[in-house]
Amino acid sequence: MVQAMEPGAKNRERPEVHRLRAPGADDVWLGLIQRGGTARQAGLTPALVVHGSSLGAALFDLPVSGYSMLSDLASAGRPVYAIDVRGYGLSLGGGVMDAPPDANPPFATLEQAALDIGAAVDFIRARESTDAVDIIGSSWGTITAALYATRNPRNVARLVLYAPLYAERNEAWLERIASPDDRRRLHPKFGAYRLLTLDELTQRWNSDLGGDDPGSRREADIVTAIFSALAAADPRALSHQPPMLRIPNGALLDLVSVFNGRPLYNPAKLTMPTLVIRGADDTTSTDSDARNLLALIGSRDKEYCVVSPGSHFLCVERNRRQLYVSIKHFLGRD
Repeated sequence: MVQAMEPGAKNRERPEVHRLRAPGADDVWLGLIQRGGTARQAGLTPALVVHGSSLGAALFDLPVSGYSMLSDLASAGRPVYAIDVRGYGLSLGGGVMDAPPDANPPFATLEQAALDIGAAVDFIRARESTDAVDIIGSSWGTITAALYATRNPRNVARLVLYAPLYAERNEAWLERIASPDDRRRLHPKFGAYRLLTLDELTQRWNSDLGGDDPGSRREADIVTAIFSALAAADPRALSHQPPMLRIPNGALLDLVSVFNGRPLYNPAKLTMPTLVIRGADDTTSTDSDARNLLALIGSRDKEYCVVSPGSHFLCVERNRRQLYVSIKHFLGRD
C-alpha cells in the first residue's frame, strides 16, 4: 500500500511555488515549483523538470513517501524546479481552458511550451545566479525541452531525455488520436482540451504493462494518489461526476507528427551532454526510436540507459529509484 508521508519526511512540506507571466499571454500565470536549496549554497547546477502531454508537474512531486522525484534529485542540496506549461496544473488559468473545449483549437502548442520553458529557465538563471541549468524532459517534455535546447544551447548545461519521443511510426497511438480519414492529422474531435477520469488514467497505464499484473509494477492506490494530486490543482475537477481533469490537447498535434515519423527538432543541434533514458517495457517511447535519436544527437558526450522493468510511467512505479539514481549520477558531474 502507498504510505502517507511520515512526520518530518522531506516532501511533507509543500514546495515553494513561483509565479511567472506566460510569454505572450496576459491572462496566464505559470506555476513553477521548487525543492532543495540554492545553487550558491550547494555549488550544484540547478535543474528544471518538464512534464509530458497528459500529467503536469505534480507527477514528479507526489505528497507520498518516496514518490517525489524532485525531492530525491534535490537531496544533495541541488535546487530542482518543475514547470507546469500553460494549461496544466498550477498554470491552468486563462480563457481558453475556462471556455468549452470545442470553442478553441488544441491549446498549449509546441511553440508556446518552448516559450514557457524559456521563461522558467530565465527565472532560474537569475534567481540562482548561474549561466545554465540542467533540463530533464519527460515524454512530450523531451520534445519541448529539446527544441528549447537546440535554440538556446548556452542556457542548458546538461539534458536528460526520459521516455523520449522523436520520430517513429506508432500505429497504436495513431489509432487513438489520428483522424480516421488522414492518419497524418489529429482527430477533429479534439478541441482545446480533453477530460480525463481516474479510470481512464488507470487504463492508459495498464495498456503499457504488456499484460503484466499491475500490482507487480505499482503500489496499490498510487494511481489514486496521482489523480488526487493533479485534481488539487484543477478547481473544476471535482465539479464533475466522476471527477475529471482538464488536459490541454496541443501536445497531441505533436504526437501525431512524431508517430508518423516526422521529427519536430534537429537533434544534431543538441551539443550539451545528453542522457537518453527509458523503461524497458515502454511501448510509447520505444528502443528503436531512442537509439535512432541517440545516433543523431550532436553531442559527443551522450549516453543511453534502459531501466528494467519499467513502463512509460516508470517515474512512479516500484522500480522508480533506478530512474532517480541514473539521473542523479548523470547530473552529478559538477
